[in-house]
Amino acid sequence: MLSDMHSKELVCFRLKNNNMAGIDKTYIDGKEYPLYRQWWIDNYDKMKKEIGDYIWLYTFSSFYPNEPEEFTPEFLLNNTQDLKKYKNVNDFPIWNTSEKVDKWLIKNCEIQSFRNRMLEVYSHEWVGFKGQKWIPKPKLKPKCCK
Repeated sequence: MLSDMHSKELVCFRLKNNNMAGIDKTYIDGKEYPLYRQWWIDNYDKMKKEIGDYIWLYTFSSFYPNEPEEFTPEFLLNNTQDLKKYKNVNDFPIWNTSEKVDKWLIKNCEIQSFRNRMLEVYSHEWVGFKGQKWIPKPKLKPKCCK
């Protein structure tokens, strides 16, 4: 269940042609941050190639005012103050994504907390889940015996 704060920030409007807006922010805890950070490093080139840019992580703001012109895997591998800063932080946003990026993430991000978040926000029939084997089957009501 989402907290009141998350519910207020959640964006999930039906748009023309039955499309949905992006989920807004994905929240994680500090213990999960190294996993998301490493996923970002490992998928940087694929992000740039397939969606045209990298996904901005909110934790990048921890490098201000010494942030680079562009964040790269090399920068993150050589600069780790974000890991220390977010290590013990609970419930902070990692990214804010559009529906287009959500669809890409669903195909490319195997982090369980992210997948759980997608299942909370989008219905099982959402087009972005099409062809994904990790989506649980909707529970059908048993037929009554006469």
